[in-house]
Amino acid sequence: MKQYFDFVLITMGYVFALVIMFAFGKDIQGLYMSLEIPIIVSLFYFSKRRLLFVMLLTLGSYFALLACVDTLRDQVNRYDLIAVTGMIIGSGVIGLAILKRGNELQQSLERAVSSEIDAFVDSVATQNASKYDHLTNLYNHITYQEYLTALTGQHDAYDMPLQLAALDIDNFKGINDRFGHHVGDIVLQETALLLKSSISSEDVAARYGGEEFVLLLTGKTIKQSHELLEQIRERLASTVFPELDHQSVTISIGMADYTKGLGKETLFKQADGYLYEAKRAGKNQVVSPLGRRVSSAPEIIQCS
Repeated sequence: MKQYFDFVLITMGYVFALVIMFAFGKDIQGLYMSLEIPIIVSLFYFSKRRLLFVMLLTLGSYFALLACVDTLRDQVNRYDLIAVTGMIIGSGVIGLAILKRGNELQQSLERAVSSEIDAFVDSVATQNASKYDHLTNLYNHITYQEYLTALTGQHDAYDMPLQLAALDIDNFKGINDRFGHHVGDIVLQETALLLKSSISSEDVAARYGGEEFVLLLTGKTIKQSHELLEQIRERLASTVFPELDHQSVTISIGMADYTKGLGKETLFKQADGYLYEAKRAGKNQVVSPLGRRVSSAPEIIQCS
């Protein structure tokens, strides 16, 4: 019933028109104009199929009733018959023209909406592209600075935990020199994937530049963040790269804890200072205000 409800409604419009003609046709001339009712109803559906249906229904049924019902035949003369036929056909032609124009407007609107959507998608894609580093798909330096400003402000306002970690791949120049820059790019990409898979959705990972990365760790104590960084260091040290003759790489990490009013520049300087301390102490370790944990594993890639 739901599928054919509109056809039923159009037919009811036709029946209503016939009732008007039978009830008042003897007293009021020109009531055949009520046959326009089902045609008007069909136009609301903006469907050529329904308009053709009501034209055939109205003409066919009207002539059938005219042939079979004396009451209706007595009300209609030759001129009325011509007028009814012309009115139905003319209304149908006008209706088809309206539907054609309506379809053109609809298509024009769809094209405009599609163009708006495409422009919006392009805008979003451009905006996203400007936020990410094209090689590692991590946030770039500019986006990292935006997050750092926002998170330090959030810490100052609500005293929320925040740590900044600076990470540097050990002996990266030796990797490029021995295996080529394309292998160095693979190492950067795999390291970035490891970082993204290790942190939570509330943390931020970014490529600071070259072989150096930064992590903004939120909602954790300094001990928890230090342990997380140790896990990252250990995971990378145990990852074998086929491109490096099945060897591994290591990473040095410095982490600073943010305190209220410290400022983002000072925070980074502290993390960077801890990173250089890790480098001077032998690399492949995490250094933070909690101290450092020296790895017993030897460095795998050495500079030539």
